[in-house]
Amino acid sequence: MKMNDVINEVSDNFGISPEQRKLANLGRVLMDAATTTQDDALSNTMAKVGNELTNYGALFGPKNPKELVAKSGVSMEVIKKLLAYADKLHKSQSALQTDHDDSGLDDTDNDNDDFNAPDDVDDAKAADQAARAKRD
Repeated sequence: MKMNDVINEVSDNFGISPEQRKLANLGRVLMDAATTTQDDALSNTMAKVGNELTNYGALFGPKNPKELVAKSGVSMEVIKKLLAYADKLHKSQSALQTDHDDSGLDDTDNDNDDFNAPDDVDDAKAADQAARAKRD
């Protein structure tokens, strides 16, 4: 059995639908973004909504949007804006991760040879040979 099979088997045991998983991920993004937000009221709102999104569909979590509004104390319009913001952040983080995995954040050098610069050992050998040639 491969590691991915084990991880997928464990994650399927929680009975989370793909929609609930997406909402939970967006909730985590919101909570992470709340830590760097300067406005305390907005930060608290993002953290509350993010927390409730991570529990969406869970035993004591909100089961529908109406319960989400009631448990978070935030209007549906604000929740929609926060979800759009979290989705935008998540997509930009995913794009950065993909870019980093692809070839780093430097897009000018897309070849696979990251070590094509001269080596210090080669430079030292060339310097030694030049010094010997001058001496002789």
